[in-house]
Amino acid sequence: MAKFFTEEYFKDAEQRLLADQKWLDDTKGIKTSILLGATDRGLNFLLKVENDTTNITKVEAGTTAEFTFEGTYDVWTKVAKGEVDLQSAVLKGMLKFRGSITKILFYKDRFLRVGEVIRSTPVEF
Repeated sequence: MAKFFTEEYFKDAEQRLLADQKWLDDTKGIKTSILLGATDRGLNFLLKVENDTTNITKVEAGTTAEFTFEGTYDVWTKVAKGEVDLQSAVLKGMLKFRGSITKILFYKDRFLRVGEVIRSTPVEF
């Protein structure tokens, strides 16, 4: 079982997304990138969707993405445990969001699916 918010954890999440038919169907033909950052740990992971595939890689601070979600490790832990969903975390100010509001509304179901997959990934906190 992987430690949460590590490269090993996100590789497992990536494999789960690639095996998830709903995710594959919903992201067909889409090109986007989502930065997930644990600000208090200096950890940043880039989820990139392009050419009908999904990759999640560890990146340096300052990496640009179409959408960015940043918060503390504790907040990400609550998202992973299902104590708060991604949308609520943003609306409550627990996660800082950067990107197009219009476009994120269009992608809303896809982002919620990422949260569902994250919660289904076995993890050690």
